[in-house]
Amino acid sequence: MPDYDSFEEFVERLQEIESMGYVETHRAGNTGIGKTLEDLLGIEENNIPGPDAAGVELKSARRNSGSMMTLFTKEPPRGSRELWASSLVETYGYEDDDGRPALKITLHVDEFNNQGFRTVTDENGVHIEHEDDGVIATYPLDYLRDAYEEKFPEVVLVEADTQTIDGDEYFWFNEGYYLEGFNGEEFLNLIRESIIKIDLRMHLRDSGGARNHGTAFRIKDTSKLDRAFETRSQLIDGIGRDATVTENAQQGLSDF
Repeated sequence: MPDYDSFEEFVERLQEIESMGYVETHRAGNTGIGKTLEDLLGIEENNIPGPDAAGVELKSARRNSGSMMTLFTKEPPRGSRELWASSLVETYGYEDDDGRPALKITLHVDEFNNQGFRTVTDENGVHIEHEDDGVIATYPLDYLRDAYEEKFPEVVLVEADTQTIDGDEYFWFNEGYYLEGFNGEEFLNLIRESIIKIDLRMHLRDSGGARNHGTAFRIKDTSKLDRAFETRSQLIDGIGRDATVTENAQQGLSDF
């Protein structure tokens, strides 16, 4: 990872990336946008929790794509769940396209999905409930608030226009915001309003045991994320400008 001497230097690099116009994705699929931005920023990909660069959490999203952006993954505490992982899939799962028992579902507040699950919120926490068996797991409010405040003291959210050329996706990273002053209570309100949703992402391995990709807290309308922060400062804004396709997707990496 490049050693940014200051947040201002990090922002200057974001502005340089904006001026590049459309850049070919560095990876096919949903995760291509994050991978491409991290590469251009010189951030080494890893699964270690914590700030991505310049001491902030970095998030990227396709503009107007309608897809969900994962904010983070977090399991309910062990003492607050009746069933989880293998036992949860064995009890409530279905057969996925690969023929495996699986439970890959999105939970909505106060509305049961096809597998009979919903999210319920009250003064005690955020609950995962099954229509037949009641609450099977709970996120206590203090547990969630502490997790959010640790993960999101400050965030840089970068949005991109996209286009497809000869089957390959291209990104123009042209809008970015710095979100500061995390408000844990308002973040919980976004869950209560079903703006932030919970995804279960589990299946059983052929060899036994569960493969859990992490219970994800996800948001579709990223414009509402700033409700959970005291201030929002715009870092880059290329809306209305002309952009050209950058033919070399690695352009800019040699700067580091």
